[in-house]
Amino acid sequence: MQIIPNRNIIKISELNRKIKNSIDYTFPEPIWVLGEIRDLKRHSNRNWYFTLRDEDAQVNCIMWDSDNRNMDWNPEDGVIVEALCKPALYIKGGKYELFVKQMHKSGVGDRAIQFERLKKKLFAEGLFDTAYKKKLPTFPMTIGVVTSRTGAAIRDIMQIIQRRAPWANIILRDTLVQGDLAPKEIIKAIQDFNFFGKADLLIVGRGGGSEDDLWCFNDELVARAIYDSEIPIISAVGHEIDFTIADFVADVRAPTPSAAAEIAVMDISEIFKYLEQTIVRIYNSIQQLILRKKNALMSYKHSLDMINPSRKVEQYKRYIDEIGNRSLLAVRSKLDRGFNRLELLKEKLKLLSIDKVLERGFSLVTFNGEIIKECAQLNISDNVKIKFFRGNVKADVTDIEI
Repeated sequence: MQIIPNRNIIKISELNRKIKNSIDYTFPEPIWVLGEIRDLKRHSNRNWYFTLRDEDAQVNCIMWDSDNRNMDWNPEDGVIVEALCKPALYIKGGKYELFVKQMHKSGVGDRAIQFERLKKKLFAEGLFDTAYKKKLPTFPMTIGVVTSRTGAAIRDIMQIIQRRAPWANIILRDTLVQGDLAPKEIIKAIQDFNFFGKADLLIVGRGGGSEDDLWCFNDELVARAIYDSEIPIISAVGHEIDFTIADFVADVRAPTPSAAAEIAVMDISEIFKYLEQTIVRIYNSIQQLILRKKNALMSYKHSLDMINPSRKVEQYKRYIDEIGNRSLLAVRSKLDRGFNRLELLKEKLKLLSIDKVLERGFSLVTFNGEIIKECAQLNISDNVKIKFFRGNVKADVTDIEI
C-alpha cells in the first residue's frame, strides 16, 4: 500500500469557507451582470427566485423583498436584464448564487419571443385543445421511442418498461434530438411510425439539457407532426421544469423520460391487482345475477302454484272437508242437545210415573181395569182394586160421598 506523507486534509465546511472568502475577496463590491430571466418565482414571503442565463451558462438568483419592493416594473421570463448583484456561496449547502440588488431592462430574448409567438399561434389554431388529444392505450404491446440511442433517456425508458411490463416490445428510432438537423429527423421518425403502424404508443423526447439542446422540440413543424400523428404520443423532454411546444401539443406530457415510461405501461403488480379486483367484481356480479334469477324463479313458481288446477282441487277438498266437519259438529251438537233434553224428559217422566206417585203416599183405584178419577164413576157394591206403593187390596164400595 502506498503511503502519502504530509497529506493536507480539510473538512468540507472549511473548503466551502475558503471558496466563499475567495469570492468575497474577488468581488468586494456588487457588480453588474447581463442575462435573461428564466423560471421566475415569486414566493409567498415576497422574495423572488429566478435564473439568469446566457447562451453558455446560468446561475441561480435571489432578490429579497427589501430590494424588489422598490422595482417600478414587473419582470417576466425571457426579459434580458442588467442586474446589480453580489456573488455569494452558502457554506452549509455549498450553493453558489447571486443576491440581486437592482435590475434594469436590457431587452427581450429572441428565443423567448419566438416561443411565445408560436405558442399563441398554435393555441389559436386549436393544437393544444384537449378535445383533440388521444387516449393512451391501457395495455400497449408495442411502444415506439423517438430519441437518441446514445442518450440516457432510452436506457431509463427501457429499464422501466422491462421492469413494469416485460411483455411489451420497444422499437427505438435512433434520432437526433438537438441541433439544426434534429427537427427534420424527429418529424420523419413520427411519420414512419404512423406509416408502418407497428406501434400502439410513441414516446418522443430526450433527457435534460440547455435551452439550445431542447430547442428542436419548439419547432413548429415538429409540433404539427405530433398533432397529426394517429398514434398517441407522450412528450418527454428534459426535466420537470422544462416546457416545450411539443409538451403542449402531445396527447400527454411527461416531466421526464422515466416518468413517460411509467405513464406508458401499467406495472405488472398493478395488473395482477386489477385482475384480482376484476375477478371479485365478476364473481359478485354472477352471485347477484344468480340470486335475482332464483328470486324470479321462486316468484314464477308461486304464481304457477296459485293457478295450478291440482291446487284448486286441494283447496276444494279442504273446503268440503271443512264443511263436512262443521256439519258433523253441528249434527253432533244437535244430537247432544236432543239427548240432554231426552234425559231431562226421562227424569221428568220418572217423577210423573205411577210408582213415584204411589211412593209419595198416593193410591190408584181401578174398577174393571179403568182408573177411577172421581166417585161418580162408582156405584155401591162395586168391587174396586186399590194399588199402593207396596201391595194391592180389593174392596167393595159401601158408601159414596159426592
